[in-house]
Amino acid sequence: MRNDSSHSSKNVVLLVTIFVVLFWLLYSLVNALYENQQIQNELDAIVDQNEAIEDRINLKKREAEYLLTPQRVDKEAKIQMGRKKPGERVMVFIEEKLDIIPNTNQRLRPAPVEAIGVPVWKKWWWRFRGN
Repeated sequence: MRNDSSHSSKNVVLLVTIFVVLFWLLYSLVNALYENQQIQNELDAIVDQNEAIEDRINLKKREAEYLLTPQRVDKEAKIQMGRKKPGERVMVFIEEKLDIIPNTNQRLRPAPVEAIGVPVWKKWWWRFRGN
């Protein structure tokens, strides 16, 4: 009598071998996909960095082009050396000195003038209404 059962040792070994090979192929495929995703993420990050660097380079190029223009040279001469063309009017903006210029809330009313012969009501008038 032949033992043709489906659970023969050859069949079990063959099934286990097929299962191991399939598992190894599946693991290799998943591992390759994961590594591919990591590489793609790194490439995307590098592309973003390149675009940011390219934007900075373009900005610096525009700044360099401006630095070479005669308008910039004229502006720097006016700002640093106080030079101006004949008949030219110059407007000066004071940004960093604003703290020394009092605003309307900080202005003090003038003190009454201590003068001999000035009536008291006039001194009070100066005190509350100014000169």
